[in-house]
Amino acid sequence: MDVKSRREEYTATTRAAILEAATERFGADGFAGTTVDAVAETARVTKGAVYHHFSDKADLLEAVFIRLEERLVTAVATAVEGIADPREEFAKGVDAFLYLCRDPAYRRIALEEAPAALGWARWKAIEERYFLGLVIGSLEAMAGAGLIPAQTDDLAARMLLASLTEAGLAVASASYPDEERVRVGALIMRFVDALR
Repeated sequence: MDVKSRREEYTATTRAAILEAATERFGADGFAGTTVDAVAETARVTKGAVYHHFSDKADLLEAVFIRLEERLVTAVATAVEGIADPREEFAKGVDAFLYLCRDPAYRRIALEEAPAALGWARWKAIEERYFLGLVIGSLEAMAGAGLIPAQTDDLAARMLLASLTEAGLAVASASYPDEERVRVGALIMRFVDALR
């Protein structure tokens, strides 16, 4: 059994506190409006502790974004657990994603701030690492069930992922996000059905 030392436990706890504080600050104030000092103060650590774990503010935002993407994957996996029909599974996964987009911090960090602060290429690479695999897997499952033709490359998945990002922004900015979630979720499913 691998037992962590007190130092390792403290390091992990400190890093988690910094990430939680950074999520709060980036979600409230955006990337430009957030300082490392503000993150350190919110986390109740020194500025040096922040720089011990993260090389700069962009590195910190990237870690926060990755953490949000990991939470997204977990939320989608939980939402689709036990669903046997691949189309229904995809629809539930889409709904779980769109539900998460209602969260102001997720919207601001993952959909607005990260693309600008990290650069489009880096943001897209992270998004694809966590989210593209889910979309490809869903399309493969639907093709395996004969619901859509088998895809010869991942272009359909990439286009669907881009549509999901736009759908997430629509939900996040809507005056009535739950109604918009239902509307754009149905639209995404029409896109999938058009692959037949």
